[in-house]
Amino acid sequence: MASTFSRYNFYLVIGTFTLLSVLGQVSTSIYTPFFHDLAHNYDSHISLIEKSVAIFLIAFSASQLLSGILCDYISKRFFLLCGILVFMGGTLLVALADSDNSFLFGRIVQGLGGGVGVSVSRGLSRQIFDEKQLSISLSITNMAFAIAPAIAPLLGTIIGEQLGVSAIFYFVLAIGGVALLLLLVTSETISLHSPAISPNVSEETFRLIKKSSAPIILVGVASGLLYGIVFCFVTIAPSMIMDQHGLSKTLFSIYSLLATLSFVAGSILNIRLSKWSTLLKFRLSSVAILSLSVLISVLTFLLKFNGLVIMLGYSYATFFFIGIAMPCSVTIMLRFSAKSAGFLAALVGFFHLSGAAAGAYLVAYIGSTLLMLPAHTFVLITTGLCLLSVTACLFLKQAKT
Repeated sequence: MASTFSRYNFYLVIGTFTLLSVLGQVSTSIYTPFFHDLAHNYDSHISLIEKSVAIFLIAFSASQLLSGILCDYISKRFFLLCGILVFMGGTLLVALADSDNSFLFGRIVQGLGGGVGVSVSRGLSRQIFDEKQLSISLSITNMAFAIAPAIAPLLGTIIGEQLGVSAIFYFVLAIGGVALLLLLVTSETISLHSPAISPNVSEETFRLIKKSSAPIILVGVASGLLYGIVFCFVTIAPSMIMDQHGLSKTLFSIYSLLATLSFVAGSILNIRLSKWSTLLKFRLSSVAILSLSVLISVLTFLLKFNGLVIMLGYSYATFFFIGIAMPCSVTIMLRFSAKSAGFLAALVGFFHLSGAAAGAYLVAYIGSTLLMLPAHTFVLITTGLCLLSVTACLFLKQAKT
């Protein structure tokens, strides 16, 4: 069935799924250089704008989980169409926002719509592609996941400085329009290759939950906490780089790009180490990040080293090991069941984004409550999240994965 794809249709569908999957990341990363500008526009505090990242991720993760489960019972194409329309509606609300509350509400709507594209397109990919095509599709999507949040701040800086902050969100709205157009163009092709909805989906899912709920939760929690570190950086980096060290938006965007390249380098190494145990790579990456965090904590809190070079080096090394750990966590999760892969994919996305929301919220809350330097806040939260992740890994050792 999958082999009947023409080359053109195959890559057109992949392009559609990839764009639908990265909309949420782009909409979050693209305005990070303008946290202060938005706080000034809304006569609000920057910590509230920082928390908009966490608020978006909560809505995004809940939407991803719910749509991932329900799309096994209802048309996936219908879910994708509804999701992109809701996302575009939320983006328009954000662009037109005249207060911090209306801005946050728009971000919630964006999250609810954007989460649909990730889990549903991933589930569709597994259903309509053969093994080789699926591998190509996921590789392209993963590369886009890594590259999009790195390029987005730079694009946002160029657009925002030339046309104003609101223009950034109209640009995101235009991207959503392109995704909608691609979905409509590929709708017939997707429908032609999509299998009928299985009548035994619920039985298979409940059987999986009853048999393997404990190790599934452990994998999800351990990996979600590590992913939370990524959004600690996304949330606190503008304050750490531009406020604490007085650098420009352009330099901030470049330093963010280097963080993503570190993540990509870790993902490439993970492929090179394909013969290694997946669980071993995941566990070693967590321990490596914790060891780095303890070292940096000593340098930062005891020896009072707060230089930007040290903090960026720590951030890049952390991203490198997270780049190894994240693909491993998805592989471990999907091994629990082939029949319920869509449900498991939605679960792992939910855990990752819940961890991201927790990391983003904690770093914004702790920083504003304790009035700590951004670098200190980042190191403190990162160390705590990684310690919890390593603890979950120790329990995971006893689980049958």
